[in-house]
Amino acid sequence: LSVKFITNRAIANEIVRHRIASYAQVSTRYCNYSKDKFGNEIQVIEPNEDNLPIGSDSYNIWYQLCKNAEDAYMAMLSNGIKPEIARDALPLSLATEIVVTTNVRSWRNIFDLRTSKFAHPQIRSLMKSLLNEFKSKIPVLFDDIDVD
Repeated sequence: LSVKFITNRAIANEIVRHRIASYAQVSTRYCNYSKDKFGNEIQVIEPNEDNLPIGSDSYNIWYQLCKNAEDAYMAMLSNGIKPEIARDALPLSLATEIVVTTNVRSWRNIFDLRTSKFAHPQIRSLMKSLLNEFKSKIPVLFDDIDVD
């Protein structure tokens, strides 16, 4: 089963920890976010509202961090630095697309680990949504997995 996620780089880093899978992810090495193709800006994934409420001091710090990262990245490109070097300034909140292909047994293991109450809130939310999608499309394989 193959699934395409649009998430941030931090969550993608957690996803690729599952070894029995194949991954295809957008490479920041070859992306130049200062070009029209990307709207001349970086795209970030907003943090989970439950953990970092919009308008809170912590949210404003996160937002400013992302803005500063974007400004630094664009300045480096303007100074002739290649995108593959300038990407070091990009935040983990940077949006990415990743396609994950693995077998049913591995998906079940991923759901077990990534929907637990100990999982990171963003990956937990992402995987709970995917699990519900799998349950609706192929219930015989996933209906026995319960998540609170």
